[in-house]
Amino acid sequence: MPNSLRPRIIRVSINLLILFFLIGGIGISAIYLFLFKSSYNTFIDKQVKVVAIHRGMSYPQILKELKSEGVIKHIDPMLFLARLMPEAQRIKPGRYYIPGGLTCSELITFLATRKQDEAKVRIPEGSYGREIAAIIGTSLDLDSLSFMNAFQDKELLKRYAVDAPNFEGYFLAETYSLPWASTAEDVIDFFLKKFREFYSAELKALAERAGLNELEVITLASIVEAETDIISEMPVVASVYLNRLAKGMRLQADPTVLFAKGGVFRRVLYEDLKFDSPYNTYLYDGLPPGPIGNPSREAILAVLKPAKTKFLFFVATGKGGHRFAITPEEHEQNVKLYRTAMRAKQDSLKAIKREEQRLLSLERQSKR
Repeated sequence: MPNSLRPRIIRVSINLLILFFLIGGIGISAIYLFLFKSSYNTFIDKQVKVVAIHRGMSYPQILKELKSEGVIKHIDPMLFLARLMPEAQRIKPGRYYIPGGLTCSELITFLATRKQDEAKVRIPEGSYGREIAAIIGTSLDLDSLSFMNAFQDKELLKRYAVDAPNFEGYFLAETYSLPWASTAEDVIDFFLKKFREFYSAELKALAERAGLNELEVITLASIVEAETDIISEMPVVASVYLNRLAKGMRLQADPTVLFAKGGVFRRVLYEDLKFDSPYNTYLYDGLPPGPIGNPSREAILAVLKPAKTKFLFFVATGKGGHRFAITPEEHEQNVKLYRTAMRAKQDSLKAIKREEQRLLSLERQSKR
């Protein structure tokens, strides 16, 4: 190569190298600005987008969900950014309320650091386990079948020292806030901890004094809960059952029969009393094998702090509340009063229906 060409080649090479670095620098800067400073890849929307990220979703699946919900425009930049941001692999399942106009990096940081969204869960007084499963299934990212499997899981029961076929009775009636992405075990753990917090050393001492263990207290409380929704009446109802237990009498509690027959709320028929089940307290002595629902704190306290009475019987008044009696004769009189009240109520309903039909007939005649 002639010596005269060598300096020229060197200059061209240096210029090309400089150009290469310039182009590379511009490219890197553009990529940096696009990923870290620009909101071009996200939609600028005043409305917050709600995105559900379910358990087991991979990062690419999360991106597809973000795109389908109108949070991002393109997936590839987010895939590339994941190599630079380890946070992308720490996105937890949950329900996210995402504002518009975030940069790609801000979006990943938002998802990786956001506190778990919570959902309100209301446990009704006296509700059954299967009813709670339906509530959980509609409130959280959890299907009711998974919950019911955990509800009767033997290992979980053993872990929480619950000597029963399931966790029936341990879900205190109240409104709670639970993480939307909770697992079935998370839910069980949450409610058992709430119960243990409530069932204090003082209450355990009261139970021991009454000769009842934890499960027996909850079982009797579930019956009291099913008998009355009047809080002031619960200690009296509890006293009736405790008095009957002390005398060796059968509880003869109608709600236990209904629970044995599937837990459908209705009037108990005479033929129902013959249904053979250990939960039928008309046929079997003592308490049933376990709770017949999930009682409130008030029902549990009524069992541990019952009214001091000699009552052995009670029957509804037909107008709200109950009448209590010590002797069978007094109870029979109260039953007669109940039947009279029910007949009067039925007659009143019939009269109202007849009046409604009469008014409807007059209205039709006036339109002719």
